Amino acid sequence: MNWGVRIVIAFGAGVAFILFLVWKTMQVDIEMVESNYYEKEMAFNGRLQATANAKALTKPITLEKNNGQIKLVIDSSTAAAITNAEIHFYNPASEKSDKKMGIAASTSGLYLFSTTMFDKGKYIAKISFTSAGKNYYTEETIFIP
Repeated sequence: MNWGVRIVIAFGAGVAFILFLVWKTMQVDIEMVESNYYEKEMAFNGRLQATANAKALTKPITLEKNNGQIKLVIDSSTAAAITNAEIHFYNPASEKSDKKMGIAASTSGLYLFSTTMFDKGKYIAKISFTSAGKNYYTEETIFIP
């Protein structure tokens, strides 16, 4: 076998390798972190004020996992005046595992969620609500084993 044939074989193998890499990259599913990121960016200033309002509460909003349940505690005086509330359990690994739930006003300020409805992994609980005309927002990280 002469050098010309070896060069053609090496060149052909290189082209085949590049085509394989192109094919492999076309098979990867790319998920954006947020599907409507532009609208969320526009509402960011309102979220900053809502976060400041949540940090200014006398009793902080807490989220903890105990005995197969996730316990959300909001100050009872604030929770009693809730008019519009939602908790979004956001899973950074998979959008399909996300859960959104409404929260109603409560005199106790205690909300329980079962861990059986969640897939395993890391969740960021995005808690947003309106109470007495003020918006509140906070994020807490929780792990479901």
